[in-house]
Amino acid sequence: MDAERDEPAFVWRVERQLSDSEAVLWSVIVVASVFDVLATMRGIALGFEEGNAVARAFIDTYGDPGIGLLKFVALALLVVAWWVLPERSATLVLAGFAVISLLTIALNAITLAGL
Repeated sequence: MDAERDEPAFVWRVERQLSDSEAVLWSVIVVASVFDVLATMRGIALGFEEGNAVARAFIDTYGDPGIGLLKFVALALLVVAWWVLPERSATLVLAGFAVISLLTIALNAITLAGL
């Protein structure tokens, strides 16, 4: 039998080992998240409108701190998903979040550059 198939869908752990690939993914996610928040705040200050409806609602409700609050909530949910999912699934979730984060900051940079 395949060991991955025997793994439950969710695993409650007291401790989780951070693999090298996960460490890289977490680093990318944290750095990209900081750049996303900063670029979004800069864009709003320059008069651009937030394109994400959820982010726009957070900003409309909580002001400038709303984008940081939304990013914090997203990262908290990501930590929970990483914590409870089996290793392969958790790594895939991190990779997906990292790719989306990088695409988001690339789009923000292009928008701010006026290209």
